Amino acid sequence: MERQQARERIESLREEITRHNQLYYAEGRSEISDREYDQLYAELVEMEEAWPEFQTEDSPTRRVGNDRSENFPSAPHSDAMLSLQNSYDPREVVAFDQRVRRELNRDRVTYTVEPKMDGVAVAVRYRDGRFHMALTRGDGRQGDVISANAASFAQIPEELPRHWAEVFPGGKATEFEIRGEAYLSLSQFARLNTAREKEGLPLLANPRNATAGTLKTLDSREVKRRGLSVFFYQLFPLEDGRRPQARTDDPSAGPGPEFPDHQGELEALRSLGLPVNPFLRVADTPDDLLKHLKELEEQRARLDYQIDGAVIKVDSRADQVQLRYTAKAPRWGLAYKFAAEQAVTTLREVTLQVGRTGVITPVAELEPVPLAGTTVSRATLHNWTDMGRKDIRPGDQVVVVKGGDIIPKVLRVLLTSRQGQPRPVPAPEQCPVCEEPVQRDELAAALRCVNPFCPAVLAGRLRLFVGRDAADIDGLGGQSLDLFLELGFLQGPGDLWRLDRRKLVALPGWGELSADRVLAGVQAAAERPWEARLFALGIPQVGVTTARTLAEAYPGIRQLAAASVEDLAALKDVGPIVARQVVDFLNAEGGRALIQDLLEVGFFREEERTPELRSADVGDSWFSGKTVVLTGTLSSMGRSAARKHMESLGAKVTGSVTGKTDALIAGEKAGSKLKKAKDLGVDVVDEELFLQHLADAGITP
Repeated sequence: MERQQARERIESLREEITRHNQLYYAEGRSEISDREYDQLYAELVEMEEAWPEFQTEDSPTRRVGNDRSENFPSAPHSDAMLSLQNSYDPREVVAFDQRVRRELNRDRVTYTVEPKMDGVAVAVRYRDGRFHMALTRGDGRQGDVISANAASFAQIPEELPRHWAEVFPGGKATEFEIRGEAYLSLSQFARLNTAREKEGLPLLANPRNATAGTLKTLDSREVKRRGLSVFFYQLFPLEDGRRPQARTDDPSAGPGPEFPDHQGELEALRSLGLPVNPFLRVADTPDDLLKHLKELEEQRARLDYQIDGAVIKVDSRADQVQLRYTAKAPRWGLAYKFAAEQAVTTLREVTLQVGRTGVITPVAELEPVPLAGTTVSRATLHNWTDMGRKDIRPGDQVVVVKGGDIIPKVLRVLLTSRQGQPRPVPAPEQCPVCEEPVQRDELAAALRCVNPFCPAVLAGRLRLFVGRDAADIDGLGGQSLDLFLELGFLQGPGDLWRLDRRKLVALPGWGELSADRVLAGVQAAAERPWEARLFALGIPQVGVTTARTLAEAYPGIRQLAAASVEDLAALKDVGPIVARQVVDFLNAEGGRALIQDLLEVGFFREEERTPELRSADVGDSWFSGKTVVLTGTLSSMGRSAARKHMESLGAKVTGSVTGKTDALIAGEKAGSKLKKAKDLGVDVVDEELFLQHLADAGITP
């Protein structure tokens, strides 16, 4: 592979993995199975090792996943919450044991084997025996404070039994932390979806995603109603809110104030009345490890909760201390992932499904087949590129997989069973619902209906539009929106401002109070923060965080729509793929019509915020009329703030260094743009001089 190809592949892998991390940790949903994710991750690790000059500190290989949310306060973890290294091959389990024994210089090591819950990690702190705080994993170093939500769990007591202090070796610890995995049982998941179906609400996708979303719900009463559960697996004392430092100078002296082994830790949790998974096996040979893994996998289908593998840990805490950690994972543990459950059935036909963002997905209509505890009759085919690669055709015998209990998908075709010469399914040129031409999204390998008024897109778009993180229109739920669409009240979001009060009052079950509540909510939506209203548009791949970044960089929807892909890609949390989605959406015919309609009803304004006041005229500043590029990290301010200051002083800030660039503002780790600027003879300004130019213009950050 050529150098440039390697660099592009590494950047592509980083962006794709980062996007999947955002979906999984922050949004609580998955587009691919764990194994597919791990294959992407392994490829990136291999590429970075082969091309070390392209390694960066912000690579996903150097960081754990991040489920942080701007809706919750955050707090530092007492000790880093790291992920375990994954394995799918029994030979890697044997190799893990060999490495551990070699590094400990022992013939035998004792291990524990427990289920790997497919849930969401939580850390709960108790002080003087009473519930004190709860955190999510966050980025591993800092987590979201979800104390009110965690306190609503029936299994997390407000106060522990009187003997709580006696469980710790060496006496009382005034404050301690327990860690575990929150989950939604399969039976409770089924009950919730039955109720949601009766209420006309969208069904929960799967238990893991539902758990993640529930923990980030702002209403703790709803969390309690959902009925989440938890299994705990770790317990340690704290000193001034931090975990005591284990002794590493003399491992034989023991681990200090902590439990001598993991088995004792679990027993202490049980003695406190806290839930611990009943499956625990102990092994000291590779054969015993593999036997216990097989036993757990056989039990998997009979459990009332999802597991996707097993966790293997070195039992001795002193041994754990000696084995230490990598940047992302402890070297004394291994997560062994079970193979996805599979079944063979017949592909009857391929239908088309149009999602909320307009992506047109081919769906396999299958001969019903039992799989992972449910009967599967439909499976995703992802896109036409994937269909072509697998050579999927109607009438084929196909292998269906349900990896991680997410949406079933077709894994492969049994070509030896193919009858005759069935024709492949062609990619559509028009949306199957609105019949508008589709747009090929090369970066996302998808076909997309870009008509925001398409009926298939509209229902989902309206749900997002009125949601809490967007327009937040009180009194409008999915059932009401579906009714309005059915009655022809709505053909786009702007029609919410054109609702007829008399018609609403006359609806069954409504009346004046309901109608006035909705209409008041619609009028109040125009006062929502600029970033919330921008998020309400439902631009593909633009979540709450990205919407905030865009809103900080551009004062209004017109200015954002005029931005180039290069300009947007230079912003934090954006990148070229998301930038292309934003530009395509806002400049498509339907996107322009949507923006114009929302401007007319007052939801958007020509300029959402006023540029910051300055004491100098634009024409007097060093920045006036210059084309400027910002690169690297500034210690004095964020990139969006720096951009706003420069634009307010008359500069044009772009994302690429070209022959037309007048100056490059270079922070730390400036990278390739700095080299290009020097090669082109562009004026390079360091942070100190940049701040001086701002000060000369009357701006002091």
